[in-house]
Amino acid sequence: MRPTRLPSMEQLRALDAALRAGSFGRGGAALGLTHGAISRHIAALEEMLGARLFTRGPRGAEPTALALRYHAEVTPLLAAIEEATQRAAAPRRRRAQDTAGEVRVGLVPSFAARWLLPRLPGFTRAHPAIRVDLMATTDLQDPGRSGLDFLVRYGVPPWPGLEAERLLAETLRPVCAPGFPLRGTPSVRAIATRLPLLFDTNADTWEAWLSAAGWTGPRPTKGTVFSDYTLTLEAAAAGIGLALARGDLADRELLSGRLVYAHPLTAPGPRAFHLAKPPGPLRRPAQAFWDWLRAQAAAPA
Repeated sequence: MRPTRLPSMEQLRALDAALRAGSFGRGGAALGLTHGAISRHIAALEEMLGARLFTRGPRGAEPTALALRYHAEVTPLLAAIEEATQRAAAPRRRRAQDTAGEVRVGLVPSFAARWLLPRLPGFTRAHPAIRVDLMATTDLQDPGRSGLDFLVRYGVPPWPGLEAERLLAETLRPVCAPGFPLRGTPSVRAIATRLPLLFDTNADTWEAWLSAAGWTGPRPTKGTVFSDYTLTLEAAAAGIGLALARGDLADRELLSGRLVYAHPLTAPGPRAFHLAKPPGPLRRPAQAFWDWLRAQAAAPA
């Protein structure tokens, strides 16, 4: 047995609007449709039913007895469908309302530019009602005093007045420009004593890597210090010396070929990136961003 063809919701709404408004023109206006569009919907419904629903004349379209009877039978069904749809969509609307608003986060510039920004469109797609306000600064102290919901801090907790949770552990591996004058893989001694090293403000990262490589000699001192990690990587790409790739933060240069690994050893860093907030619960938009950051950090690279 062949299934009965059913009208579309657009056709049924067109019939309902035309009968309630008393004309195709006013019914179309109520639906945001032109006179021609509502006429086509009703004509398609008539063709499907194989019967006239309106008689067209000089004074306009007049409903037939079939139209009035059919409308009376389908109107309760239309209302039931709308009510069921509203109930089904209510949890999603409530979730959207719960997470609407703004989240303000303070974070170190290198993390913001190199790790977060490439991933941030994913959050805005998942939470279009949340506005993200990022304050990139190295002066991350009391978020409450700055009007921030929470921080992404780089370092070693504890920090006074803050609850901290590790977000990303740090790994270290030497990198340099492809044309940097190396004859094969340099020895640890050459890296520690002869080659120019590039430092950011966390100078002990080179000490941590050399210690993991087994170096017990004097601390490295030959090199240039930069106040910003991005400048350190740019200097390495310019061939000035060797820098340390910290976790994923040098991926842009490595993937583009502007930097290459100079040594096979990857060592753990002395610090990590942490989520940090004042004690107590976060606002819903801030909690949504906090949870998203955790999920991104846990996702496979």
